[in-house]
Amino acid sequence: MNTQAPRLALNLLDGRSASAQPVLLQITEHSAQILRRPSGDLLLEIPIKDMRKQMRWPEATARGARIIELTDKAPPEWEGAQLHWPSDLDPKTFDDWVAQHVPSRVNPSAGLVVRAQQSWRGVAAAFVLLVGVLWGMYLYGLPVAARGITALVPQAADQAIGRNALQQIDGRFTKPSKLPLEDQIRIRERFLAGVKAQYPKDTPPIQLEFRKSDIGPNAFALPGGIMVMTDELVQLVKDDEVVLGVLGHELGHITRRHGMRQLVQVGVLQGVLSVAFGDYGSLITAAPLILGSMAYSRAHEREADDDSITYMRAANISPLVMVKFFQAARSYKPPKKDKDGNELPPSAEPPAEKADQPKEVKKTPLGFSIISSHPLDEERMDKFRKAAGG
Repeated sequence: MNTQAPRLALNLLDGRSASAQPVLLQITEHSAQILRRPSGDLLLEIPIKDMRKQMRWPEATARGARIIELTDKAPPEWEGAQLHWPSDLDPKTFDDWVAQHVPSRVNPSAGLVVRAQQSWRGVAAAFVLLVGVLWGMYLYGLPVAARGITALVPQAADQAIGRNALQQIDGRFTKPSKLPLEDQIRIRERFLAGVKAQYPKDTPPIQLEFRKSDIGPNAFALPGGIMVMTDELVQLVKDDEVVLGVLGHELGHITRRHGMRQLVQVGVLQGVLSVAFGDYGSLITAAPLILGSMAYSRAHEREADDDSITYMRAANISPLVMVKFFQAARSYKPPKKDKDGNELPPSAEPPAEKADQPKEVKKTPLGFSIISSHPLDEERMDKFRKAAGG
């Protein structure tokens, strides 16, 4: 026996005796040995190569007991036995001894993860890394996953969600259209003719609805091919081709299933489970709330703008009409209303408001409408100008 080998005084609880037995843990070049104290009789010897399997070492935490456990890979009579460092002694002494004498390949405290956990710099770096990874997954991983998941969703799900969302919106945010029926028919026929020209073989089914709405001039697309155009937008631009350009943009959202992809992204856990197992009933119920609180990403908007240009070219419409649309949207002013909410003639003055009464701001029920949530209008207008060759 190598008497020069390092030793550590511990207490053995072997599971058979009620009292702890004083022992020594000795690490030699070839093995770990448990010796009776003070006689030095050998109780157990574990080869270095088996230490990792037979001995479970404690991490060097700031607090906590230091206990070495014998695993189920140890000799049967030693399975479950524990070597305790006396609680009245400084655990750092134990940690320093282990770090100095126990081979790093079997010492958990020698690992990079444990060392990082014990350093505020390591914890801070790990936190920053975690935030970066999560942000990257949100920006890039989630959209990619949503695209793949959406491809598995049957079109019946889009249609059910779209119908339910429209029912929820009607009566709460929109009213029956007051646009003359001949205007509705003309716009609908011209738009669907353009859709047919853009998609001559696989024409997507489109349901174009007109509504009068408190949200003002707007248009939005719902899953399942439902598009809603407000009377106010038609009246604002006073140009069928501008209206058709806006509808071409919403058509892009429909054909690329942006609405469903956003639903998957916003309610990713619920969405993934529903898609994977074919039960999307709860998602249909929650869809109006989710749709009402979200906005399309800039990437989706760029894709829809590209599709709008393709649509307008197929329908022989200049992309410049979208520049006209954005300019008209900027100049829009909500109509004046009396205290009962009725619109006043343009020349009439609205009722006086108390100084301490805040003005009510109407919020769009759908974050992905054509006006309310689309950033970088100048960039988008430049795209349409270039598409028109200007």
